[in-house]
Amino acid sequence: MKKMPFAVLAILVTALAIGMAAPVASAQTDSIQQVDVFSTNYFSNNTTPGAPPATLRFTEQESQAVAGANPAIDYTEECAMIYVYAADQQLAECCGCPVSKNGLVSENVQKDLLGNTLTRVVPNEGVIQIVSGRYLDLGSIGVCDPTKFIPAPEINSWLTHIQNKVGTGFPITETHGDEEFLSDDEFVTLEADCAFAMRLGSGFGVCHCNTEAVK
Repeated sequence: MKKMPFAVLAILVTALAIGMAAPVASAQTDSIQQVDVFSTNYFSNNTTPGAPPATLRFTEQESQAVAGANPAIDYTEECAMIYVYAADQQLAECCGCPVSKNGLVSENVQKDLLGNTLTRVVPNEGVIQIVSGRYLDLGSIGVCDPTKFIPAPEINSWLTHIQNKVGTGFPITETHGDEEFLSDDEFVTLEADCAFAMRLGSGFGVCHCNTEAVK
């Protein structure tokens, strides 16, 4: 039996190693785009008489090491895609708000995020979910569409919580958004719920985006 030349054997081994590593690299690339992009927080006592409004704050960290990023697009600005759900898991409002690197946007939960609900019913408690995303192309810069976008890291958010009344006042706490893995199913559901609300609501179901605080 003829022996295989060493050089040919080395090439075959290298090719095999590359072939085995390729799926792993692809899986890592796919998962990178689904982490550091999704957070959940809660609101409470939103309609309780005498309770102050909660405040959502968010900023962008310019973490744009994602596959497929277009070098022609300025990614120092991202979109905070906001989905506000009542406690019964029904979408109340959604919107996409632009925020630049180290910028700070503040949203009044009562006025900005729950002042234009889809059903005109304002929930007392529920959750606010945020997906950070980048623009699809050069033509969409400045337009944050929560029904069609590409998830990309990373937006940080904080939300104040109006606790149950103690004495004459309502204690206020604040927490960072709970960061979670964004599954394909969750992503599709968020986009579909928002698209349905915008189509059905005829203007209702869309939350309001404030501009950044002066730096």
